[in-house]
Amino acid sequence: MTEILLEGLEFYAHHGYYKEEQHLGNRFQVDLRIEADLDMVFQSDDLNQTIDYVQVYQIIQEQMKEKFKLLETLAERIISEIRQNFPAALAIHCTISKFNPPISGLCRRVAVSQTWRAVS
Repeated sequence: MTEILLEGLEFYAHHGYYKEEQHLGNRFQVDLRIEADLDMVFQSDDLNQTIDYVQVYQIIQEQMKEKFKLLETLAERIISEIRQNFPAALAIHCTISKFNPPISGLCRRVAVSQTWRAVS
């Protein structure tokens, strides 16, 4: 089993339930872990037989450009797009953090984590 990790991806985006969040935007961080059985790659050393993290980044970047009210919806969309583009993925774990959320107390960030796992 191979894990491919993209950690600490930072974006400025306009996700949020409140109109102020959608208008002003905020900083977000995405951390992603993909599990896949990539044994064939060890012999071929071929990028086309693995999960290209550059393409995964591009998928995340495109989804971050959209506007979502809920981080849960955004995480599901990212996972869904990766599943469609990389059928070798057996599990995908996505964490999205929002810095300085609009709550009345001191809070550095809030986060939502979502995991999809193939049924075996």
